[in-house]
Amino acid sequence: MSSLIRLAPVTDHVYVATSRRYVTNSTVILDGHGGALVIDPSWDADELAAIPQDLRELGVTCVAGLSTHMHYDHVLWHPDLGAVPRWASAGTVDAIVNRRAELLAPLIGDIPEELIELAGHLVPIQGPTLNWRGPTAVIHQHDAHAQHHIAVEIADLGVLVSGDMLSDLELPMPDWTDENLETYRAGLLLLADVAGRAERVVPGHGSVGFDVRERFEADLAYLDDVDRTGASTDPRVKLELNAELHELNVRRSARGAGV
Repeated sequence: MSSLIRLAPVTDHVYVATSRRYVTNSTVILDGHGGALVIDPSWDADELAAIPQDLRELGVTCVAGLSTHMHYDHVLWHPDLGAVPRWASAGTVDAIVNRRAELLAPLIGDIPEELIELAGHLVPIQGPTLNWRGPTAVIHQHDAHAQHHIAVEIADLGVLVSGDMLSDLELPMPDWTDENLETYRAGLLLLADVAGRAERVVPGHGSVGFDVRERFEADLAYLDDVDRTGASTDPRVKLELNAELHELNVRRSARGAGV
């Protein structure tokens, strides 16, 4: 365990590696049969390379990958993880196929070309759960942070891998097509039940937390506040990384629209 490069244990079967960039999390779920599911591996070349090294240290092999949504920092891969199925929602797969150049453009000049070529080669999830040998992984799809975004609930482990939702650092960040925060609100509410029963949450950016329900309630309260008053006392508002996002949310809110 001490020789692991990046992965830190969350439970006996769940590990998380946090990138130096934007506190971005990569999640590994062990299947209990010598395999591992790698969710949203990121970000820099050395960090991507460290994940398969850590899997070898754990004595497991990557058997599948998963991308929670279409954004470029969530569709990355490393050749040492292998040519395995890399799942995403059907809508995410379609978006990458039809808009590949646009969606991956921010990676150009940022990571090696060979890693950009590997990014985004996804296949659609079939059914409401993942078809793998590990603990049941239930897919919760919504359009809040991105269209066709998914969160993955590993109920037997009490873990919710939430994608870019339920962060302790990042304010609610709606998809660019969401003009009034209502799509985000609807997506967040779809996670209400799982947020009430999960014991741990792994967000796309931020820290792993035991406060799943509290994060859900904080995000909902934030949306309520900006709709009602155009302001919020949420402590995340004061973080520099959220300044522009908060201003945009206020403009898109009911209050900002003058309703």
